[in-house]
Amino acid sequence: MSESKKSFTVKDRRHFTPEGQVREEPEKPVDAGESSGEASSTAAAAGADHELSPPATDPEDDRPVGSAPAEAPPGSSSTTPDPGGGEAAGAGPADFGQFLLSLGAQAGMLLSGQGLPEGTDAGEALAGARSIISILEMLKGKTEGRRTDQEDEVLEGLLYQLRMAYVERSRAGGS
Repeated sequence: MSESKKSFTVKDRRHFTPEGQVREEPEKPVDAGESSGEASSTAAAAGADHELSPPATDPEDDRPVGSAPAEAPPGSSSTTPDPGGGEAAGAGPADFGQFLLSLGAQAGMLLSGQGLPEGTDAGEALAGARSIISILEMLKGKTEGRRTDQEDEVLEGLLYQLRMAYVERSRAGGS
């Protein structure tokens, strides 16, 4: 190896010492004038601290944050509700019945005039509701013979209610 001046330096930016103690020295920000070689070497050193630092633990059950929970006891639900009221992401496959109900709720909101943006007239809302009813009709045709009895009931009931509300709203001068 030559003894010429190196174009980069390697700095240990880990938060913990090899013994596991927190380092006392504060981390200094990277200068904008650093060469790309120095920036990449410090980034590599910074990435190494992720592997060596102890994982943070969840205060409720002492397992690492982000790790999968222990298996649920028998008889309990396999999904975890999130604070927003829905199921946690990745909790299971999407339910077709819930999808139909969400489309029906959107059409109902358009037909009732609730939650519409300012400047939206009744004709636009009625056209949007008709579009969602058409989507439900298309889904009915495309999923024929593959729906459960419960999904059939949900779909038939939604289409009936939305069609009746659409006719009532259009007769009342909604368009």
